[in-house]
Amino acid sequence: MRRKRSKLDIIEGVLDYLSRVGGEAPATRVATANGLAYDRLVALLEELEERGVVEVVREEGRRTVRITSDGYKLLKALRDLRRVIRDFGLEV
Repeated sequence: MRRKRSKLDIIEGVLDYLSRVGGEAPATRVATANGLAYDRLVALLEELEERGVVEVVREEGRRTVRITSDGYKLLKALRDLRRVIRDFGLEV
Protein backbone atom coordinates (compact mmCIF):
# COMPACT_ATOMS: atom_id res chain seq x y z
CA MET A 1 0.00 0.00 0.00
CA ARG A 2 1.31 3.40 -0.94
CA ARG A 3 1.82 5.87 1.87
CA LYS A 4 0.08 9.21 1.90
CA ARG A 5 2.31 12.10 0.86
CA SER A 6 3.16 14.56 3.58
CA LYS A 7 2.77 18.29 3.10
CA LEU A 8 6.57 18.53 2.87
CA ASP A 9 6.57 15.89 0.11
CA ILE A 10 4.03 17.95 -1.82
CA ILE A 11 5.91 21.23 -1.31
CA GLU A 12 9.15 19.58 -2.43
CA GLY A 13 7.36 18.18 -5.48
CA VAL A 14 5.96 21.57 -6.47
CA LEU A 15 9.31 23.33 -6.03
CA ASP A 16 11.18 20.53 -7.80
CA TYR A 17 8.82 20.70 -10.77
CA LEU A 18 9.22 24.47 -11.02
CA SER A 19 13.01 24.20 -10.86
CA ARG A 20 13.04 21.56 -13.63
CA VAL A 21 10.87 23.61 -16.03
CA GLY A 22 12.89 26.80 -15.84
CA GLY A 23 11.46 28.40 -12.72
CA GLU A 24 7.88 29.07 -13.77
CA ALA A 25 4.82 27.29 -15.09
CA PRO A 26 1.05 27.64 -15.34
CA ALA A 27 -0.65 26.55 -12.13
CA THR A 28 -2.66 23.89 -13.98
CA ARG A 29 0.55 22.21 -15.13
CA VAL A 30 2.00 22.37 -11.63
CA ALA A 31 -1.15 20.71 -10.28
CA THR A 32 -1.16 17.99 -12.96
CA ALA A 33 2.56 17.26 -12.60
CA ASN A 34 2.11 16.77 -8.86
CA GLY A 35 -1.16 14.86 -8.94
CA LEU A 36 -2.99 17.57 -7.02
CA ALA A 37 -6.50 18.87 -7.37
CA TYR A 38 -6.34 22.45 -8.65
CA ASP A 39 -8.14 23.91 -5.61
CA ARG A 40 -5.73 22.13 -3.26
CA LEU A 41 -2.77 23.53 -5.19
CA VAL A 42 -4.21 27.06 -5.07
CA ALA A 43 -4.52 26.86 -1.27
CA LEU A 44 -0.93 25.64 -0.99
CA LEU A 45 0.32 28.34 -3.36
CA GLU A 46 -1.33 31.03 -1.24
CA GLU A 47 0.57 29.78 1.79
CA LEU A 48 3.86 29.49 -0.09
CA GLU A 49 3.40 32.95 -1.59
CA GLU A 50 2.80 34.48 1.85
CA ARG A 51 6.12 33.01 2.93
CA GLY A 52 7.99 34.26 -0.16
CA VAL A 53 8.70 30.80 -1.57
CA VAL A 54 6.79 31.32 -4.81
CA GLU A 55 5.28 34.23 -6.66
CA VAL A 56 1.88 33.79 -8.29
CA VAL A 57 1.21 36.09 -11.24
CA ARG A 58 -2.46 36.49 -12.08
CA GLU A 59 -3.18 37.66 -15.63
CA GLU A 60 -6.36 37.30 -17.65
CA GLY A 61 -7.78 34.68 -15.29
CA ARG A 62 -4.65 32.56 -15.39
CA ARG A 63 -2.14 31.85 -12.67
CA THR A 64 1.55 31.48 -13.44
CA VAL A 65 3.72 30.21 -10.60
CA ARG A 66 7.35 31.30 -10.21
CA ILE A 67 9.82 29.91 -7.73
CA THR A 68 11.73 32.62 -5.83
CA SER A 69 15.32 32.59 -4.58
CA ASP A 70 13.93 31.61 -1.16
CA GLY A 71 12.03 28.82 -2.90
CA TYR A 72 15.28 27.48 -4.34
CA LYS A 73 16.83 27.67 -0.85
CA LEU A 74 13.90 25.77 0.64
CA LEU A 75 14.10 23.12 -2.08
CA LYS A 76 17.81 22.60 -1.39
CA ALA A 77 17.15 22.36 2.36
CA LEU A 78 14.38 19.78 1.84
CA ARG A 79 16.63 17.70 -0.42
CA ASP A 80 19.49 17.91 2.09
CA LEU A 81 17.20 16.92 4.96
CA ARG A 82 15.87 13.95 3.00
CA ARG A 83 19.46 12.85 2.26
CA VAL A 84 20.49 13.09 5.93
CA ILE A 85 17.46 11.10 7.05
CA ARG A 86 18.24 8.37 4.50
CA ASP A 87 21.89 8.33 5.59
CA PHE A 88 20.65 7.38 9.06
CA GLY A 89 18.79 4.47 7.49
CA LEU A 90 15.35 5.91 8.13
CA GLU A 91 12.54 5.76 5.63
CA VAL A 92 11.51 9.09 4.21
